[in-house]
Amino acid sequence: MLENQKRSKLFSFALKAQNFSGFLVGLVILWSVWALFFSDIDNIFIVRVILSAFCVALTVIAPLIDFNESHATNPLWTGHARFHLVWQVNALAVTGFFVLFLLWIIPSQMNILISIVLLYIWLLSFFFALLFMPAYDGKLNDVNGVPPIEINFFGKKMEIDRNVQAISGGLFACTYALLLVIFN
Repeated sequence: MLENQKRSKLFSFALKAQNFSGFLVGLVILWSVWALFFSDIDNIFIVRVILSAFCVALTVIAPLIDFNESHATNPLWTGHARFHLVWQVNALAVTGFFVLFLLWIIPSQMNILISIVLLYIWLLSFFFALLFMPAYDGKLNDVNGVPPIEINFFGKKMEIDRNVQAISGGLFACTYALLLVIFN
């Protein structure tokens, strides 16, 4: 991992933005619980807000994290690997903008379900790649990549990969939104 003093200002900002976006999505989830039980806000509106918060995090944070020395300009990566990363991040961002368009410009129950499916494609593809890492000698991180998040879990210090944390949170948010749609 790059030490704090060796990171660019953009990379350091991206890490802070990622932490903030996770906090913001968590606040939206808490707000949704309040809205479900203590307000007259429609469930579908709540779903749109939950999906939008996660979608904005994906659309903004992924490029911030990946378009710097930890990924796209990482001197230890081959040019072909960097090409695929930029392609993937651009496709993710475009998907995010499309989902926001479906949710807010032409909202319907069907478009909400399409949005959830599009987000699940990205989320489940991550877990598929994670599951099959041994088959292609993959790694969650490189020596000069994004540092893990350090947490204290009942007195035990643990490190969690930022991708695993973010994608797991996204899977929770999308599944929660899907359940709200199903039981509307």
